[in-house]
Amino acid sequence: MIRHILPSLLYCALLSQPLQAQDYDFSTGMQAYENGNHAVALENFTEGARIGHALAQYNLAVMYHQGIGTERDTDRAHQLYALSAQQGVVRAQYELGRMYDNGDGVQQDHREAYYWYEQAAEQGDAEAQYAVGTMNFYGQGRPEDPVTAMEWYQLAAEQQHADAQYNLGVMYINGLGTAPDPGQALHWFERAAENGSIDALYNAGLMHVAGQSTPSDPVRARSYFEQAADAGLAEAQAQLGMLYASGNGVERDFDQAREWFLKAAEQGDPASQAFLAQIYREGLGVERDLVTAHMWYDLAYRHGHRRMLRHMNTLQGEMNAQELREARDRVVQWMQRRDTEPLNE
Repeated sequence: MIRHILPSLLYCALLSQPLQAQDYDFSTGMQAYENGNHAVALENFTEGARIGHALAQYNLAVMYHQGIGTERDTDRAHQLYALSAQQGVVRAQYELGRMYDNGDGVQQDHREAYYWYEQAAEQGDAEAQYAVGTMNFYGQGRPEDPVTAMEWYQLAAEQQHADAQYNLGVMYINGLGTAPDPGQALHWFERAAENGSIDALYNAGLMHVAGQSTPSDPVRARSYFEQAADAGLAEAQAQLGMLYASGNGVERDFDQAREWFLKAAEQGDPASQAFLAQIYREGLGVERDLVTAHMWYDLAYRHGHRRMLRHMNTLQGEMNAQELREARDRVVQWMQRRDTEPLNE
């Protein structure tokens, strides 16, 4: 999926404007917009667009696209982006590509999207370079071409585009469009992690804990996992739980393990649910609790951990009928609660 940011107004550009635009004062519209006077900004940009001012066309398109100071009008936005894009405004080219890519106000057309993304990408726009890379990777608007995808991702990655950096890491680790190279994969995962990619933090942590292309360093892995876990990534929370449960790179601490497993388990992570069940079944750092253990085994099973059925059957031999009913009631309550509460993204 191509990650997009909302379009924003452009202030200036080194563009030669048509002769009749020389008396037009573009800065008046920008000042009005900054002051929240959208009616004046709309009027000013409309005047500029009428006489062919490329940035006025783009800014007016943004206002119609987002419904700022006027009713949202994707048809009008599309027309204005096109006029501005044809005059070489990079962000207009990108936004026009995005409209075709998403079928936003126009019929979805990946070939047309690719054309406009490429126009912006060739002018150095990192978002457009990432988009062109992604369309090459998935074969949208042209045949799949992972080699070309890597070339465009590389250009965007060098401009600190976190998603492009992350995708480069994925391609290097899996040998997509290139020979597998864990060292390059780790390099790009760490670059993406520095730029805020949660998935990259997690992958860098995995590589450090496994010693993949680097000596095993569970302490550094924990740092990566903690950042991703604090951002709500269930897989990272589960990895932290395992580090604390095993004492790998940290002092063994079942309280910490249980805390992190619980965070991931509440998001539906079956491995964490299974580990929680084991903690309560064996009384690791907590009072032994077969009802809670059975509940988590049951939830892990329902979330796809099929081997938990054997543990549930074994545990039932130690439980009375009332305990078993309570465990099953808790499962129903948990699932009902999940149906009414928003999930972490």
